[in-house]
Amino acid sequence: MKINNSIPINTEQSAYQKDKVKTDEFQTILEKAQEQKDEKKLLQACQNFESIFLQMMLKNMRSTITEDGFIEKSYDREIFEGMYDEKLSEEMAKGQGIGLAQQMYKQLSKQIKSGNNE
Repeated sequence: MKINNSIPINTEQSAYQKDKVKTDEFQTILEKAQEQKDEKKLLQACQNFESIFLQMMLKNMRSTITEDGFIEKSYDREIFEGMYDEKLSEEMAKGQGIGLAQQMYKQLSKQIKSGNNE
């Protein structure tokens, strides 16, 4: 049996790779929305970006909490917290969110309407 050595073995590396995939996905959706002049896809891309931003913010906020020993730090806990932060950030970005997606949408939709994709 051959074991793939490229599989990440720590959570930091796997989180980085997951964030990179999300960022690349955002860029792809944004480019397609601009090419097709699709405002719904543009709004979706802006909400995805806000979700990524919120997830990074939650992760950094969580890292400032000191360990109290009540629940010991483990690989399982890190996975759970990462998944929880991801879903929480997605829910936070829906609707009004923190306003980042709406501001980005306003700016980028002007470019779509004017035909300027820079």
